[in-house]
Amino acid sequence: MKTKTYFLLFILVTALSSCTNTENQEQKLNQPNILWIMAEDLSPHLGCYGDSLVYTPNIDKIASEGIVFTKAFTCAGVCAPSRAGIITGMYSTTIGTQHMRQAGGVIALEGFPKYNAAPEPNIKAFPEYLRAAGYYTCNNRKTDYQFGEPFTIWDDCSKSAHWRNRPKDKPFFACFTFESSHEINVWPDEVKENFYAKKNINPHNLVYDVVNRPPLPKKGIVKPEDIVLPPYLPDTKTVREDFARLLSNVSRMDQQVAKLLKELEEDELTENTVIFFMADHGNCFPRAKRWVYDSGTLTPLVIKDPTGKLGIGYDSSLVSFTDLAPTVLNMAGVHPPEHMQGKDIFGELKENPHQYVFMSRDRMDNRYDMIRAVRSDKFRYIKNYNPETHYTQEIEFMYEMPAMQSILDEESKGNLNNTQSYWLFNSKPEEEFYDLSKDPHEIKNLIDNKNLQEEIEKHRTALADFQKKYGDWGFMDEYEQAEIMWPGGKQPQTEKPKIDINKETGVVTINCSTEGASIGYKIMNVWEETDWQLYTKEIIINSPCLLIAKAVRYGWKESEESTTIINEDFFCKIKQ
Repeated sequence: MKTKTYFLLFILVTALSSCTNTENQEQKLNQPNILWIMAEDLSPHLGCYGDSLVYTPNIDKIASEGIVFTKAFTCAGVCAPSRAGIITGMYSTTIGTQHMRQAGGVIALEGFPKYNAAPEPNIKAFPEYLRAAGYYTCNNRKTDYQFGEPFTIWDDCSKSAHWRNRPKDKPFFACFTFESSHEINVWPDEVKENFYAKKNINPHNLVYDVVNRPPLPKKGIVKPEDIVLPPYLPDTKTVREDFARLLSNVSRMDQQVAKLLKELEEDELTENTVIFFMADHGNCFPRAKRWVYDSGTLTPLVIKDPTGKLGIGYDSSLVSFTDLAPTVLNMAGVHPPEHMQGKDIFGELKENPHQYVFMSRDRMDNRYDMIRAVRSDKFRYIKNYNPETHYTQEIEFMYEMPAMQSILDEESKGNLNNTQSYWLFNSKPEEEFYDLSKDPHEIKNLIDNKNLQEEIEKHRTALADFQKKYGDWGFMDEYEQAEIMWPGGKQPQTEKPKIDINKETGVVTINCSTEGASIGYKIMNVWEETDWQLYTKEIIINSPCLLIAKAVRYGWKESEESTTIINEDFFCKIKQ
């Protein structure tokens, strides 16, 4: 309603005439289109990773023409902290997004502080840098960044977002998240329906694709009897059925990937679009999702460069998902900001490979814990800061899964062996150390092995050095963290931007006094109202219109809107 009022005001005070935003952000020759496909809750259960049960011909085709990374790790085993790290190129523990999840906005956890994370003012989501460089950025549709949804990140963030909606002269960065493999979609339909009823949830309002699921191809049906379970899960009918449903859902998702590939081909974009395929963290099963083992943090990562210059085949070097942001920016010809902790996979990381990557676990929903992990090429070191806290923490959402209920039932009957039971209700050791080359499921803790003490100390030191260099919000009480980010429990509001017009030069500038605020603007005239544009450099307005601006700092409330009328007395430029 506010913008409509502005529009009526504009009509009353200025003559009717055309107004065209002639800003022309020319596409650089080295700016490819980028298609970013993210699965939910998925370990490397794909044909290209050697899983013979799943049917993923479309993802496998991408892999056959690109690079398959076999040691790519998220910075957390759960979505929100992981996604915050991915979108910023920074570890969540270092920017205050470590909890699952920060309880600001529409999410409120009773008994916990309500706030969004507010990272340091210079920290931005990498798609905003792409927008500044002339890219059209769109996200269909999940965000979950812990610092709100700043309107400056995406040109379009909606269920209808698509590269086809862009101005045709712009390169695109298009993100699609597919939830077919998400934890909630492993539950049988009746379990989901009961959960929605209990929580008074309308499934049509969810981001998760739980209403209109893609079809399951016949070849994608995985039989429970064919499943090979990891040793930490008991071999029950229910566990097998849930695991089979997970793998079958991966084939559903492959059909969604097929649709995107077809659309690229129809638009004649296959030859100039880089494709990323990944997951936000590992499997949705207990002792995987929310954990910092490989089962929760090792995910698929496939990158296809249509030119083939980046290479084809398998790459076993260590990759952190904090590396994705600088990698994409360099692909787009944008220099990554110095504060990003990740490395360009095809540049700096080739010259200076990771010796270690890092993972974390903090509060999960309404249960506190603090775990830090260090993964090297062969080993994993884990520091449990709350060893008295048992692993499962009785997290309600996890307990909804029939497989988890089956595990608990078997435990109550005394049917579980030590490998299947130790992670349920026992206290944790203060430290864990695993040799992944011999123990891929991380069952045998080698922390007291005399022959490995030198290696263990290297990993301890790597963690200590990492925390000393970047800090760790996990050591701060969450109420103190919330007070820093939302003083007094109130969300700070970004200052209203100021529009200045130099009538002599015709230059319009927009400024915001809030440090680190991102500024957007749009133009209205009789015939059209533009979408919000990112204010980064000069534009040319060549006839009368209404200019509207607002600003936002990540984690803060958006500013009020500022408006000014550009009439026929002068034409102007807006500069940073």
